Amino acid sequence: MNARHSARIGRYLLTFALVVVAVAAIYPLLFTVVSSVKTQAGFADDPLGLPAGITLDNYLEAFRRMNMPRLLLNSLITTVGGLVLSVLAALLVAYAVTKLRFRGGKIVFLLIIVSLTIPSQAIIYPLYQTVLDLGMSGEYQGLILAYAAFGLPLGTYQLAGYFQQVPDELIEAARVDGAGHLTILFRLLAPIATPALAALAIFNFVWMWNDLLLPLVIMGGSDSKTLMVGVSLLSGQYDVSVPLASAGLIVALLPVLIIYLVFQRQLVSGALAGSGK
Repeated sequence: MNARHSARIGRYLLTFALVVVAVAAIYPLLFTVVSSVKTQAGFADDPLGLPAGITLDNYLEAFRRMNMPRLLLNSLITTVGGLVLSVLAALLVAYAVTKLRFRGGKIVFLLIIVSLTIPSQAIIYPLYQTVLDLGMSGEYQGLILAYAAFGLPLGTYQLAGYFQQVPDELIEAARVDGAGHLTILFRLLAPIATPALAALAIFNFVWMWNDLLLPLVIMGGSDSKTLMVGVSLLSGQYDVSVPLASAGLIVALLPVLIIYLVFQRQLVSGALAGSGK
């Protein structure tokens, strides 16, 4: 009885902890949604309460202040470009450090993994100076290359774990049959790492779409600025409207929410498959 009673108490405590975590995770989104349909006066009177009446004026004002179609296009171009380039680069590097025997390969892999511990803020100035020297400041390709650079370490680490599970004998057999490196990578290894590729693609999409620091530094206020930069510019130094900024955030988050809801099963399966290895 004591053991059964202790197990029941443990389940209750675990359920309570999960509920607390869920509320803490969901509340900011609910607060943003509720704030976006309040008037400025209604928000000032009761910031945490439910709106007395629902208004869509904040969404209309956000669309009026921002060139929404252009910002959406900018975010789509830079996010998809950075996603494709980062995943492709991670595939090539992970294959090189796990299946190509070259001197210094382990050191290269170690340096890539160590770079995961370096915060982006610590290298933002040399990154901006590099982009500036390349003449890519305010251009799509500058932000795409930055996204690929920051996404490479995690992608390499995740894919390398899958590639290391493939026996070298299988690789040698493919080479005997006349397969080249690209054939081995894309026809043999990539299908094996499909769960990791799916999880990596979703994670990178969410991160790149929601990122503010890199687009703000590289794009600035140019016509190529992303949607998140446009949302951040809704509130100025003397014009801070939480309902207006909330409406812009909801519009910016919709693509991410849709992607997550559609591909959540692939994300979970990729994470579980990776943990199983």
